[in-house]
Amino acid sequence: MPTSHLDPLRREIVQLQVTPPPAPWQLKARLSIVGLMEVGFDRDSELLLVASSSGRSVIDCHTGEKVARDRTDNLGSDRFLETRGLGPLRDRVIPMAGIHGGRLPVATADGWMIEDITLAWPEQHLLLVEPGSWLHGARYHRPAVFHKLGVELEVRAFGFSYSGLSLVLATAGELVVFGR
Repeated sequence: MPTSHLDPLRREIVQLQVTPPPAPWQLKARLSIVGLMEVGFDRDSELLLVASSSGRSVIDCHTGEKVARDRTDNLGSDRFLETRGLGPLRDRVIPMAGIHGGRLPVATADGWMIEDITLAWPEQHLLLVEPGSWLHGARYHRPAVFHKLGVELEVRAFGFSYSGLSLVLATAGELVVFGR
C-alpha cells in the first residue's frame, strides 16, 4: 500500500490512549441504556432526550440526573428525525440523532470540535479536538491537540449540545455525558 501524508496522524490516533477529556470538561453521567437508539438535545437547554428499546428518558446534562421517563410505544423519531419531548420537554419538538441518521453539533462557538474517525472498520475512534487545533493539519503552525475519548463499535451519536456546554457519546448500550 502506498504511503500517505495522513499515515503519521493515523499512527498517532491508534497509539493514543483513551482518556477523559481535559479541563474544563467533567464527567456528569455514565449510564447503561440497553437498546439505545437515538438522542437529541433541546435547542434552548442542556436537556437531552434519549430513546431506547425500553422507552424514553430526559437527562439533565448539567447534573447527569434523569428528570423524566416513560415507557411508551413511541420509541423514536419520525421520518424527519424529530420527536415530541416528554416531562420538561413535553411541548418541544426535538431533533434526534442515532440509528436512523441525524447528527449532533460537531463544534462549539469557542472552538472545541469532535471527530469520529474509522481507521479499521468497525472501530470508530472518537476524538475531542481542542480550540485552535485542526486534526488534519497544523493551523497557525501549531500541532493538533486532541484527546481520544473512546474506541467504539456501535456509535449512535457523538456531539455537543447547541450551547456547547455538554458533550455526549451514545452507543448501543451506554450514554456518557461530559459538561463544562
